[in-house]
Amino acid sequence: MEEKEPTCEQCSANEKVFEDEHTIGYAIWYPQMGGYVGRAVALISKGEGGADCFDVLVWHDGEFPFDGEGGNNPRRLHHCAAEQFVRFGEKIDELQSRHEG
Repeated sequence: MEEKEPTCEQCSANEKVFEDEHTIGYAIWYPQMGGYVGRAVALISKGEGGADCFDVLVWHDGEFPFDGEGGNNPRRLHHCAAEQFVRFGEKIDELQSRHEG
């Protein structure tokens, strides 16, 4: 796979930017880390095996949270259970709302 950084337009449109017999890559915005969103490609498995896990290639223009890694792009991050991100975000919203007003 050629690891080519997607454009802003491709990320906003979740454009398909890669496909082979096992994987489809969609351009996507990776959430803020250290104040920077990252252009990314989510690599989604076509098959049933490993459907809960996925890799994301992230191009990140800040140091944090990738300190000491030499600024190499993209960073390949492996994730499982995407619903954990949803629950995490909802819990953060709940905890922050305890301290509003």
